[in-house]
Amino acid sequence: MEAIEQRPDLEQLFKECSEDLARYFSRRHEEGDKAQDLVQETFLKMARTMEKGARPEHFRAYLFGIARRVSQAAWARRDRERATKAEFPVEDVAAARPDDRIAAACEVIAGLPPLHREILDLRFSQGLSYGEIAEALDIPSGTVRSRLHYAILQVRHRLSEDEPETFSES
Repeated sequence: MEAIEQRPDLEQLFKECSEDLARYFSRRHEEGDKAQDLVQETFLKMARTMEKGARPEHFRAYLFGIARRVSQAAWARRDRERATKAEFPVEDVAAARPDDRIAAACEVIAGLPPLHREILDLRFSQGLSYGEIAEALDIPSGTVRSRLHYAILQVRHRLSEDEPETFSES
């Protein structure tokens, strides 16, 4: 009986979050069709943890925590298959967006530590709150805030260094 009660929650969560998860995986993995497989794997893992009695406080944050681990496992599988590691293909993103500032921002973000990049993505691309990010990454909320602050400062600082100064004399 209990599994029947959980099913509508998972179905609703799937309706609400599957597109966000697909975008999340698409940004991290080169193969576009792989995103849907990873979404399915994430929800399968979520269903299994709920069968075992897990009752997360924030389902969306919990789901993105699972997605993060699924993504990392997919990278590990890919790395074993290819024997190379390309976690964040900056060249592909920059080539797809000809704007120099966007390309520069992608390069700066790619140079940040992995946790900072992850926090930036969860906050600005996925719209998770600080508490939800903390739950998804299993770190304190204060750490989320400080690392997000540091990441934004780094991006701003590096972009302002690269920006040519334009002063016009009147």
